[in-house]
Amino acid sequence: MNRSALRTTVLVVAVVSCLPYLIFKVAWLAGSTIGITDAAGQALMNDPRHVVGNYITVAMDLLAIALAVVLGRPIAHRLPAWLLLVPAWGATGLLAPIVLGLPPGLLVQAVAGTATPVGSGDGLAGWVFVTIYGGFGVLGCCLAVLVLLHAMERWSRTFATGPPPADRTVAAICAVPLLGYALALVVWAVTGPEGGGPAGFESPAQRTVLAVTGLLVAIGYVTPPARGFVGRFPGSAVVMTWIGCGVATLSGPTFIVLSHDGIVRVPLLVAAVASAAAGLLYSIVLLWSAGRGARAVQPRPFTASA
Repeated sequence: MNRSALRTTVLVVAVVSCLPYLIFKVAWLAGSTIGITDAAGQALMNDPRHVVGNYITVAMDLLAIALAVVLGRPIAHRLPAWLLLVPAWGATGLLAPIVLGLPPGLLVQAVAGTATPVGSGDGLAGWVFVTIYGGFGVLGCCLAVLVLLHAMERWSRTFATGPPPADRTVAAICAVPLLGYALALVVWAVTGPEGGGPAGFESPAQRTVLAVTGLLVAIGYVTPPARGFVGRFPGSAVVMTWIGCGVATLSGPTFIVLSHDGIVRVPLLVAAVASAAAGLLYSIVLLWSAGRGARAVQPRPFTASA
């Protein structure tokens, strides 16, 4: 399959994967109780916080579809880089923990024999969780393919050399907030909400996602300084740095926003804010270094035979 056909196929799958989430959200906003298991869950869904959140997430899902459509067409190479990098980086930070954490999480769930992969008090059926987050997983994989194809054509030099070395001062500043946050996520995966972690993340599947998120943050931080490893696998190092920095910046705020009943414990708040600030700083410095160190590379025209 040539790249043009691959892009088209992945684009179609990406759009289809978004439909279950959009259908559920629109139905809930219209007052439907589909997938809601009890009166408490319905009341929670009608809470102003959830209503506003549903509108926002519908907009985010539509933005993801727009990003996939643009990346799947020739116009992507004619747009300013930042116009694609910003939403792609945001999508990576939000979806990578689901793509990489949900499959092992469901496996752990099956081994544990727990009835539902959602925490107590969510008011949603387990099949809703699997359907929605399964769609997120497929969407994440599709966007990963589209972003990677585009990036490898547009910034081939970066993939050939790997990410730039981390500035020592910046790396030192970011070490405690990023590695501390990564460690906290792994600890919360074991202790659950009682240890100060995200409220509502109680099931084995959810705790596994926390652990994977912590590992991604740690990998994103340590990859740029690991020059020996980067020398052998430069493309993989670029991908790991990109994913880790996005997750480090966006996962904490996401956990805060999604905390069950709006309960945000102090340990999570402190760790999430510190990680978000450090992750953003680390990402900007690395991106700036990459831009300075690489010559502009003109991408090959995006044709049907590419």
